[in-house]
Amino acid sequence: MELFILNAAGKQNDECFASICSESSMFVSQRRFILKTCGTTTPLQCLEPLLLLVTKYAGFDAVEDVYYSRKNYKRPELQQSPHCNFEQEVAVLDSFFKDGAAYCLGSVNRDCWYLYTLHPLRGPRRGTTEPDQTLEIMMTDLDPEIMSIFTREECSSAAEATLRSGIDKLLPDMIIDDYLFEPCGYSMNGISKTEVGIKSALNS
Repeated sequence: MELFILNAAGKQNDECFASICSESSMFVSQRRFILKTCGTTTPLQCLEPLLLLVTKYAGFDAVEDVYYSRKNYKRPELQQSPHCNFEQEVAVLDSFFKDGAAYCLGSVNRDCWYLYTLHPLRGPRRGTTEPDQTLEIMMTDLDPEIMSIFTREECSSAAEATLRSGIDKLLPDMIIDDYLFEPCGYSMNGISKTEVGIKSALNS
């Protein structure tokens, strides 16, 4: 798995640390790890080393829950193993988690959303469960003129692209960590300055 941390310093508030990792966004809090990826990254390949690191450095020896989800691919033939198809991904997840369940929301021959999650653990959980709400928006066929903002030809820095695109106004009161790729492409993380647990990620 090729995953390069572009800003090791990242951004953080009292509850969360966030960093941009190549085509991915990473959020780490006391009891949760979130990795949001795009392109041809292979996030499931991080499971084994991640579980080992969590045990070694955080002392956790059980996984309370897992949410792995994605839309069906436009170009599945470009993906790398184990992400060539959802069945292959489920097989990998099942090898780590014995009480998982896989779902498909929508028609399998059109736009659909795949989800893998765990059945709740029996008995009380340690600590309190963090609230969790996710809103994911994917846009296609965008105006090329607007999208040119996210190129080095139009903007000299990520901060300029953030301002010219208006993303800073969409996410007020957020600590923004942004990155403009060469020659094109843009990623940003946002974590709340004032409200616990609010996180966002954008890739274009």
